[in-house]
Amino acid sequence: MDADNYALMLSAYIHLNPLRAGIIRQLEDYPWSSYLDYLNLRKSHITDPSFVLNLIDNNTLKAIKKYRNYLIEYQDMKDPIRESYHRIALGSTTFIEKIKEKIEYQGRRREIPSTRYLSKYDTETIILKMTQVLHIERKRIFDKKRGNLYRPLAIYLIKRFTPLSLSEIGKLFKMDYSAVFQVLKDLNKNVK
Repeated sequence: MDADNYALMLSAYIHLNPLRAGIIRQLEDYPWSSYLDYLNLRKSHITDPSFVLNLIDNNTLKAIKKYRNYLIEYQDMKDPIRESYHRIALGSTTFIEKIKEKIEYQGRRREIPSTRYLSKYDTETIILKMTQVLHIERKRIFDKKRGNLYRPLAIYLIKRFTPLSLSEIGKLFKMDYSAVFQVLKDLNKNVK
């Protein structure tokens, strides 16, 4: 994780969870959160908010006030992990590129062939390329009609060239992970 700004963002996201879930009306009302420690309303031997607060301001009192305001301003924040690179890295473009290089280097050294490459594709790129190369509309790829070869082909390509799990592919195609497995098995059999 690209520490500074993202540590602040993740801290805020975590502290806002009970509010978003509708469990409380004010963040201070949730006693199981470290938010009270961040506001210096309670002393904890478990958490140390100094790292995050120092990102905001070197003056602790000013940092607490700014942190509280930051949470108010970003209370509708979306899950920052969704913005991450394959849910393994969160940070600036430069940081993500460095992580990709490290993963690619490590992947080439691994014994498991499927981990030897770093996916340079995402599902949207694969689907877009399919529509361009096959001269079809996007909806044909997701069509559940019997005999539609584009759907299993897309599932195969996504499984082969992205790190998505069967469950994640299943969500994309609105099917159970076991159905995705069966599609891949049938396609493999038909290709042979």
